[in-house]
Amino acid sequence: MSPYYQPSNKMPPTGILTLLAGGVAVALMLALVYIYAVWYIPFVYINFILCLGFGLLLGAALAMLARLGKLRSPGAVGGLALAVGLVAVYLEWAVYLTLLLNSETTGTGKAADTSTSFSPSIFTAVLTHPAAMWTTMRQVNETGTWSLKSSTPSGLFLGAIWVMEALMILGGAYLMARAQATEPFSETSNEWATEEALAHPISYAPDAAATRAALESGQFHHLTPHTSAVAEGPFARLSLHSAPNDPNCRYLTLHNVTTTLDKKGKATQSTATVVQHLAISPAAFQELHRRFGTLPATGPG
Repeated sequence: MSPYYQPSNKMPPTGILTLLAGGVAVALMLALVYIYAVWYIPFVYINFILCLGFGLLLGAALAMLARLGKLRSPGAVGGLALAVGLVAVYLEWAVYLTLLLNSETTGTGKAADTSTSFSPSIFTAVLTHPAAMWTTMRQVNETGTWSLKSSTPSGLFLGAIWVMEALMILGGAYLMARAQATEPFSETSNEWATEEALAHPISYAPDAAATRAALESGQFHHLTPHTSAVAEGPFARLSLHSAPNDPNCRYLTLHNVTTTLDKKGKATQSTATVVQHLAISPAAFQELHRRFGTLPATGPG
């Protein structure tokens, strides 16, 4: 039997409906905001960030809906998230083509100005005719509609950009929603465990495998307070998970944290998982909370 939390893979039907209905609603709102932003912001690099934001926001919404619906099957939740992600890609293309088909250009050359507006009737027509939508997309791919360094991407290059865009949306939706389904859940009290990052940093674990083995065997004295005076020195961060109404639902997560400085002295932290969702006893939970839950009066900053 694994000493780590194992999801029960339960998927309440109401939770599935909540995820799908809520996810599609959020996808439509994000598609409108994203396409309007892309339409009016002429900087391709910013559009890349916007697309990434689309995927992450959709993933965050799906994770929240999975939590609300108490969905505990990582594989099933990931599959549903991909389905919603595909709908999101379809919706953003429908919005884009709606603006494109409803656009008007006045003037010529550098004085040309293109204006557009969202038409519900055009959007409905595009959305309900996928074959015609595909034909229009192929026509757009042949000519292109925007410029990059005085050239207009089209053909395979433009298609590759579209694929990257879709992958960012799908990836954000899948990874964040699936991660939520792996979080500890109490089948006894029918509730998610809450996570608390303990205030006192832990000494860095240079040998992750040895630390993992020690914790798995209950040797929690292996964890010691981080006391280095070097602000940028490596350390570890301890988090405890607990279900409010189930005293036996207690888990531990430990991450190594390293800090790097760029040429301007700006610090960036990166984390590496040492142990995640290791089951511990209520007594061990209380002891770790007592030892590392608060910083001492003269502790490290």
